[in-house]
Amino acid sequence: MKPKEYIDSLVEDTAKLTPPEGTKPISVFWSFGLEHPEAPLNDWEPPVHFLSQQFIAEEWAARQNEVNPGSAQTLETTQGGTELNDMFLWEPEVLEALGGAQSGFHAGYAKEVWGKISKTYAGLAEGRVIVFGRDANTRSILHTQESGELCNNPKVGLHNIEFAYEADQRWPEVTRNEAGTNEVRAVAQYDNPDLPRYIDPKGFAELSPEERKAKIDAIIEEVAPGQGAAEAVEAPEQQASPKALPTPLWQLGFKQTETIKPAVTREPAAVGGPSAAPPEVGRQSAPGMEGP
Repeated sequence: MKPKEYIDSLVEDTAKLTPPEGTKPISVFWSFGLEHPEAPLNDWEPPVHFLSQQFIAEEWAARQNEVNPGSAQTLETTQGGTELNDMFLWEPEVLEALGGAQSGFHAGYAKEVWGKISKTYAGLAEGRVIVFGRDANTRSILHTQESGELCNNPKVGLHNIEFAYEADQRWPEVTRNEAGTNEVRAVAQYDNPDLPRYIDPKGFAELSPEERKAKIDAIIEEVAPGQGAAEAVEAPEQQASPKALPTPLWQLGFKQTETIKPAVTREPAAVGGPSAAPPEVGRQSAPGMEGP
């Protein structure tokens, strides 16, 4: 089997993404990362004090598994995710060694295949899932692939998608309370007014209560039809309560700063929109993929 054929089959191989028999882990997702002065410098030019959400998500899952083995997982810790991660497909030299664009390994191939395997992973989740990220930026695989798949997954659904972080503290209070809930952040986006499902945090607060509700209802209905007023799918007994989830940054020894400056990115954004990057910025281990 040729390399591309193998990779294309790997990203849809449910057997390599299915949890071990007898376990019902919380499936953990992550998107982008955080700039913080106490985080280590990465290898960007110029270097940035940056902490990938992947590291935080995997650290949280590892700690859950220390207490209750098999209770949490990230995509990268599954058999299929580990195998794909070890291929270093975000490195141009690797793509060139595999034959480059003539063999199907074009620029952006890494994000393409990570998007596909992420969608497969989301489709296999069961019960409660936790997202390490503040919201789903339009450039992220979380927004383009995972969120919709989780909503359409009958074993997860809209109400079982939970964010590890609260909504942006800089938003108006009414926006945080109404458009910053787990359910709304799972389906809406707050960074690109030219794309569907956009909520302007400041403008939203200026709408009437009726207009705010109608906007949220329309976005939820677009992505998760009929789920807005439905009850959450019952999570497996083995899954811990999200209320016990500690603030991840405190676990790692430092607190999140009040203001996070936009990070330097190696590549232009994949879509049009505001020129400033959001607080969650590009994936450290795979620059250019814009995060899963």
